[in-house]
Amino acid sequence: MKTLFITRHLPYPPMGGAALRNWQNINVMLYFGSIGVISIQANNSKDDAKYPDPPEVSLCKNYCVSQIPQKNSGWQKIKNKLWFLQPKTHPWTNKLYSEKVAQELEDVLRKFKPKIIVFEELWLFPYLKRLKKHKCYFIYDTHNIEASLRQQIYGSVRGIKSKIESAFLLTKVKAIESSFVRQVDRVWVCSDDDAALMQKLYGKKSHPQVVPNGINISDYETIKLGNCPLPKNFQITPHTIIFIGAFSYTPNAVAAQILIKQIFPELQKNYSDCHLLLVGREPTKQMKQAAQNNPGITVTGKVTDIRPYLAAASVAVVPLLQGGGTRFKILEAFAAGRPVVSTSKGAEGLTAQDEEHLLIRNTTEDIVAGVSQLWSNSFLRQKLVDSAYELVKAKYSWESVNLKVQKILEHI
Repeated sequence: MKTLFITRHLPYPPMGGAALRNWQNINVMLYFGSIGVISIQANNSKDDAKYPDPPEVSLCKNYCVSQIPQKNSGWQKIKNKLWFLQPKTHPWTNKLYSEKVAQELEDVLRKFKPKIIVFEELWLFPYLKRLKKHKCYFIYDTHNIEASLRQQIYGSVRGIKSKIESAFLLTKVKAIESSFVRQVDRVWVCSDDDAALMQKLYGKKSHPQVVPNGINISDYETIKLGNCPLPKNFQITPHTIIFIGAFSYTPNAVAAQILIKQIFPELQKNYSDCHLLLVGREPTKQMKQAAQNNPGITVTGKVTDIRPYLAAASVAVVPLLQGGGTRFKILEAFAAGRPVVSTSKGAEGLTAQDEEHLLIRNTTEDIVAGVSQLWSNSFLRQKLVDSAYELVKAKYSWESVNLKVQKILEHI
C-alpha cells in the first residue's frame, strides 16, 4: 500500500518539530508499503542541496516555488498581492503554490499510484483541489490546530494596524482549515486535547484521529549514556540550560526573549558559570544581539544535529506561553535523559505529570526556582529523568505510534 507525503519541509535530515513529525510519519507508514515524498518550499537555502535523499524512500522530489518560472508571472504577482480578495487564501498558501508543481504532482500520482496521500500542515491546501480527482485516501495531518494557534498569537499583537491585519489573517486561516477538514477522508492530530479542540471548532464530522508525536528512542541513547560528542569549542559547565526551536515561529521567539530577559539573568546571579543555549534556525536580531553582549549566551542558528547540544545541557527549559500540538523538544529531552522545566502550555497535550516526569512552573520566578532545585537536588533530578524516560518509551516512541496508526488504518 503506497503512501505519498506532501510537505513543506525537506524530509531528511529532520530538523525542527515539523520535520520530526514528518519523519516519524514517513517511518511509520513504511510498515504498510512504499513511500514517496514531495517537499514544496517557498524558498530554500544554499545548504539544502547538500542533504541526501531520505533512506528507504522510493520517490523523493523537492521543489522551490520561488525558483520555478511561471506563465503569466506578472498576473501571478498581482494575484498574490490581492490575496485578501480571494476566498480561502493566505500569503503562505500563495507562496507555496505553483501551477507547474501541481501538474507534476498529478504526473507523480499517475506513475507512483499511491493509495494514501498525506498532507503535512495547512499551508499546502491549494494542491488538494487538483489531486482530489484521483482515487486516493486523503489525510490532513495537523501539527497544530492552526485557527487556535493564530487566535493565541492575535491576542498578543499590539497596535491597531497589526490587530486588524492579524484578525483578517485569522479569518482566512479558519476558512482554509475548515475547508481542508471537510474535504479529506481523515484528520490526524497530535493529542486528545487537539482532537477535542478540532471537534469544538469544526464539529464531530471532522473525525480527528490521534497520532501522537513520537521519536526514535535509540537516536538519543548516546546522550543518555554519556557517549555523545559535544559541540566543538564549547566550554562545558554543569549549569547549562537549553531551549530548542525554530525561532521564525512566534511562540518560540517569545519564549527565547523570556529566557534572555527574565530567566537567565536571575540564574546568572546565583551561578556565575551559567550558560544558555538557544538552538534552532532563524534566530531573531534580539537573540543574536544578546549573544554578542553576554558570553554566557550561545545562539547556534540552524544545526543539522541537536544531540551534541542536548548532551552539553543539564536542564531543558520550555517557557512557552503560546503554541499548539505537542513539543518534540520535551520528548527529545526525555529520551536524552535531560530533566525538563516547562510551563503548562509547553507541556500541553502530553501525559507528563508535574513532579513525576518534569517540573511544571508558570511564572519566571518559579521557573528559576525549578531549575535551581534540579541543580541542587540530585535525587529529584534522577527521579524525573527515570520516570520521563519510561513515559517516552511507553507512549511516545515510534513503536508506540506505529501500533496506533496500524489500528487507525485497519479499515483501508
